Amino acid sequence: MVIRPTSVPRIWLLTAFLGAAALATATCGSIEPSPTAPSPTVSPAPTPAPTPTPAATPAPSPAPAPAPAPAPAPTPQPSPSNGGVLQVTISPNPVPWSNNPIPNCSLANTWTYTQILDNVGSAELTISDRTDYMDSAVLSQRSGLGIVIAAGSKTTLTTRFCSASALEHHTRTDFSGSDAKNNRISYRGPDVVLSKR
Repeated sequence: MVIRPTSVPRIWLLTAFLGAAALATATCGSIEPSPTAPSPTVSPAPTPAPTPTPAATPAPSPAPAPAPAPAPAPTPQPSPSNGGVLQVTISPNPVPWSNNPIPNCSLANTWTYTQILDNVGSAELTISDRTDYMDSAVLSQRSGLGIVIAAGSKTTLTTRFCSASALEHHTRTDFSGSDAKNNRISYRGPDVVLSKR
């Protein structure tokens, strides 16, 4: 008989299972006589006086499972009184597939959406850099943008992607720059779903 390394864990598992089954059977209580055996004939004996049944002790209730650790609190954005604070929303998200042509792209599968850049802080923002990702890979990087957003104001950017594949894609745009108080701004954009055809 050849023993392969993959059969050893099975043997141990089978041995452990059979041992546990034998232990459970041995400690299970009395065994009823076989239903196919003839019933023994017993002459009637006087019935003894009933003994009081002891009160059953309730089984201990299981201890409650420990409560899960609370989720860590998200890192708060700087308060609006500290300078410029950028928030970006996407419309629509998910983005429907299209075959509308995009300038400088000859691929047939296209998606177009709007990014709304909102300065919810108290100081003017200047967005200088942008990095676009598609399916977790850097697609393009641009610097020297000079997008100025006054405190409490918004601006919109039309964003277009094209691909040879009509499958679902995931994109994101990160922005960086500074505010009028010389605070550096780095913003990780929201994840955007480009729907399949």
